[in-house]
Amino acid sequence: MSAQNPIDLSFCWSFPDDTPEAGLARLREYGFEGIELWPNFLEQWGVERWAKALNESGMRCFQLCPYFNFVHGEEKIVASRQMLRDYLAAAQALNCRRLRVFTGPPWGEGVVGAREATDSQWCAAIDSLREFCDIAAQEGVELCLECHEGSLMEDAPSTLRLLEAVNRSNLTVNLQLPLRDEEWQVSLSALAYATTHIHIHNWTQGLGEGDLTYLATGVFDWEPVVRHLKELGRPLCLSIEHPDHGEGAWKTAEVDGAFLQGFRERF
Repeated sequence: MSAQNPIDLSFCWSFPDDTPEAGLARLREYGFEGIELWPNFLEQWGVERWAKALNESGMRCFQLCPYFNFVHGEEKIVASRQMLRDYLAAAQALNCRRLRVFTGPPWGEGVVGAREATDSQWCAAIDSLREFCDIAAQEGVELCLECHEGSLMEDAPSTLRLLEAVNRSNLTVNLQLPLRDEEWQVSLSALAYATTHIHIHNWTQGLGEGDLTYLATGVFDWEPVVRHLKELGRPLCLSIEHPDHGEGAWKTAEVDGAFLQGFRERF
């Protein structure tokens, strides 16, 4: 593994009953180098405590995960601008260089997928992303589109539409397979060039099929995906998401951490 183009190992923080200090130490013991943080966990302990705990543990914050909304009118865009300012400040305090991007709520009321979006919603999302990328670039932060059903990046064509229209080098992709109605090879071929982050999962019956399970016991083989990405010669973060299956999140951290340590050695 090249030191210039590493594979970083991350865990999406899922431990409401654990302090940052205790939880980070345990995750590091299991082989992870950092975490992702959602708003509820960031707010639970506050930016200052997270910054101190990360620094003292030698762990990193690989991604912060705000919920921007570009597709439900100017009021939501204005609120998203304030959210961007807040999260860029948090990113600086946490030495984090990546913010996750949704174009609107990907579940619940108000979902706007790529196939349902109007021309005006597409334009609003593209204009907002351009603006947000330019602001984030001043802080050395990338904005990472999470490929997710119910967003404007739910398959390769829709994600490419955003990437190409926004045309900013700090707009990247979280290639969260599988994409909507699409073979993974198609998604990978189209989006590998912009991919910096993966929410890595596995399932009992195939890619996105059956129940979530540990990476080592699931059916999908991630090696061709990661090998292709690494051949492009850029850093990549593999991040465990949705760990609350089997014996719970801490068991997932233990089992998947050990697997990922060995998995990374193949590259």
